[in-house]
Amino acid sequence: MGRLKPGVTVAHAREEVGTIAARLAAQYKDVNEGVGATARSLHEATVGDSRTALLVLLGAVGLVLLIACVNVANLLLARAAARESELAVRAALGAGRGRLFRQLLTESLLLALLGGAAGVLLASVSVDALLGLQPAGVRRLGEVRVDRTVVAFAAGLSVLTGILFGSAPALQLMRRATAQSLREGGRGLLTGRGHRLRGGLVVGQIALAMMLLAGAGLLIRSFVQLRRVDPGFSAPRALTFRIALPESVYKDDEPRVAFFDDLIGRLAALPGVRSAGAVMGLPLSGVRFNLSFEVAGRPKLALAQQPSMEVRVASPGYFAAMGIPVLRGRGFERGDRAGSPQVVVLSQTAVRRFFAGEDPLGKSITVGWGRGEGKPRAGGEVVGIVGDVKEAGLAEEKPPEIYLPYAQMPVSSMDVLLRTAGGPLSLAPAAATVVHGLDPELPVARLRTLDDIVARSISEPRFYMVLLGAFAGTALFLAALGIFGVMSYAVVQRSREIGIRVALGADPARLRRMVLGQALVLAVAGVGLGLLGSLGLSRAIAGLLFDLSPTDPGTLAGVALVLTAVALLASYLPARRATRVDPLIALRSE
Repeated sequence: MGRLKPGVTVAHAREEVGTIAARLAAQYKDVNEGVGATARSLHEATVGDSRTALLVLLGAVGLVLLIACVNVANLLLARAAARESELAVRAALGAGRGRLFRQLLTESLLLALLGGAAGVLLASVSVDALLGLQPAGVRRLGEVRVDRTVVAFAAGLSVLTGILFGSAPALQLMRRATAQSLREGGRGLLTGRGHRLRGGLVVGQIALAMMLLAGAGLLIRSFVQLRRVDPGFSAPRALTFRIALPESVYKDDEPRVAFFDDLIGRLAALPGVRSAGAVMGLPLSGVRFNLSFEVAGRPKLALAQQPSMEVRVASPGYFAAMGIPVLRGRGFERGDRAGSPQVVVLSQTAVRRFFAGEDPLGKSITVGWGRGEGKPRAGGEVVGIVGDVKEAGLAEEKPPEIYLPYAQMPVSSMDVLLRTAGGPLSLAPAAATVVHGLDPELPVARLRTLDDIVARSISEPRFYMVLLGAFAGTALFLAALGIFGVMSYAVVQRSREIGIRVALGADPARLRRMVLGQALVLAVAGVGLGLLGSLGLSRAIAGLLFDLSPTDPGTLAGVALVLTAVALLASYLPARRATRVDPLIALRSE
């Protein structure tokens, strides 16, 4: 880490670091050939992995805000239609247009501020639920809170949206505050151009909702597929914890090996424990240890050209406790100790990648891991082949791995694993008692289940899915509310026409189909526009999807059908009301 000089950009620093790395590679070919270096800002290092997802969520928030504002504008237009005669009378009595405009804009601002205040209160309550999702990859999430900056931003945004979306209905109404409005009985904004405007706003709402629903649908399907991925081990009914032996007490290999031998033996004897083992770095826990290796009998390569594998140190019983199948040969045994022939176990991917067309059993491998003078390097004869395991994440490829027996390569920190017959957490107190019986000073760290580790490994995509799903659900509700309002006012507008149709014996089912047909036209238009917009949004979230095309036709078709069905359902009540219009009342009101 370093601080740049004034006037030096990150790009300049990156170029200079690359030049230095190239010079070192040319100077020390044996160790640095093919090795590069780069530089990035601390901000990018902190939030870089989450940047795309957070920008998508920001865009989703903007779309929801826009849908809400369009909905409010639509409702203000409807309210303005009901007050058209009133304002025309006031204008005829001498009220100035500016005064009427200010009154309407003030009402719009008041609604916007009240909505903003309610939103801030809801956000204050929702922050704890948001933090409860605990996504592992979203950094600095714990610093999120509703403070004065958030309140000020919400207030400013409320004022801005109140002015922008309150001005259009007010101006529309001001242009009609004339004698013509008195002659039309306040129906001017409910006919012709006014109705088309409100219909267009609803189409826009549905299109925006379609975009959000498409994004949420893709993330949900992606998450479901991610949950179905086989991690290569059995997660249910497994308890894990980490033991780190202090080097000031356990300086040599013998006491380390003796401690873990005794610990695993006692844990395996506990009632309710089926098997026990230990490993240096559990899968999906974020531990990566990649080292180069050599195979005996093959031409010697420069260090920079040597292949590499993930290295794990495991105890006897680990593969059984973890549920990793031994495909050929054997796993580790108690006889694989210091002084006995060194052995290793390979994963299936390691065999396919580095021993294609060969039988790896019996081959000798040396790993680039030395433990000091007088001690052998890691490696040994391949005695077994085990199944592949997801190490970095469920969405990542299974890496080639080599396992070393703990008694031949002791380390000070190990993750202990218990395969249980019942609930794993119920054995936590007994396991801690066993540890403290061997060494009262040792802490039992990171006590959790394998299910928790798997769940935490996918907590980030789950976090994005839940948030975008919540935004999409809100957008769907607002779109349904918008089309309900449009169709309700359309029925009110056409009450005289509907009354005449009823008086002449019109079939109620036909009237319902008429109203639902108008809603269907709006829904189809909105869904069509939304599908076009969702193509752009889908490409933006392509990096968040697992094994799913951002233009997956099944997801887009399903979302379109759901949105159309919701729009028709929201129009059903207005359609039903149309069939109950009393012709005498409708004609008398005219």
